[in-house]
Amino acid sequence: MKPERILLLYDRDEEYAHLMGEYLLGCKGLPWKIAACTSAADLLGIVNGRSPEVLVTSASCYDKCLEKIGAKHLIVLSDGTLGVGGVTEKYQPAENTLRAILDACADDEDGGEAYFMNPAKDRAKLIGVFSPVRRCYQTTFSVLMGRLLLDRGRVLYLSFEFCEGCEELIPSEDSRGLSDLMYFIKSPVNVFLLRFRSMVRSIAGLDYIPCALSGTDISDIPEAEWKLFLSRICDYGEYRYVILDLSESIRGIFSILRMCDRIYTLTRNDRVARRKVESYENVLSMYNYEDVREKSIKCDPPSVNRVPSFSGDMSGEFVDYIVKQLGEI
Repeated sequence: MKPERILLLYDRDEEYAHLMGEYLLGCKGLPWKIAACTSAADLLGIVNGRSPEVLVTSASCYDKCLEKIGAKHLIVLSDGTLGVGGVTEKYQPAENTLRAILDACADDEDGGEAYFMNPAKDRAKLIGVFSPVRRCYQTTFSVLMGRLLLDRGRVLYLSFEFCEGCEELIPSEDSRGLSDLMYFIKSPVNVFLLRFRSMVRSIAGLDYIPCALSGTDISDIPEAEWKLFLSRICDYGEYRYVILDLSESIRGIFSILRMCDRIYTLTRNDRVARRKVESYENVLSMYNYEDVREKSIKCDPPSVNRVPSFSGDMSGEFVDYIVKQLGEI
């Protein structure tokens, strides 16, 4: 029987310990049980001879005796205490603190697969959105569909585009995106999934990984690595749906489409767009991807004066159109 994995938060600031503890308890997909305490006596009572895998404390609470507890990872949060450094700031958004904790533990290759890969959980369904036609609202369609599916379960959105048109989906200078995550694809599955979990962002409840900043960052990634990546994410067990906003610039696009449970092919109601979709379907047949064509649904989103924002109100003709396309997935 594997030992119990515990992340123990120790801070004498009762309000901080309570709020941060509640946040961690509410985070799905973490490989640890969460415990929080505000006194040394409570700390020793929880440990009771067992070494927690992760012990998180603030600089003002740090003491050499904490090292004797034997935590595999002792993580100190900076709070202005002189002479004691930390891996990250204590007083910052809780999600940033969690990312720093995950980063600090991410190189641990000592087992862990069983804590991530839960066979009792259903595998996520892959939904591909792809079009040979440009300027057909593909990203807007994908993100809004993801938000609509939140009523049915957790959803992850992945953009394979670059130069993304939505500011929220672009990684900031000090954050990382999809191409950075793919750097760890050959790592043990527990290491990869910790890295994945540390990079997840959220917009209006929809989880996503920031897109790549440059097309060359993802265009050189082999097909086999993309397939391994998607298999790991679907087997992770924390998502019901994974939406792929696909681009022809990635290697193995047809094989990736074949992995999808459903595909939405976006088009427009004009002669050029129809011709492009027809050529695309002919290529699928030519290379024996008829199954991709058969599970594809062609969509012609309405032209509207105002496209709903990614994080705003979910109403209007465009949203209504997506609702009609969803059906049973």
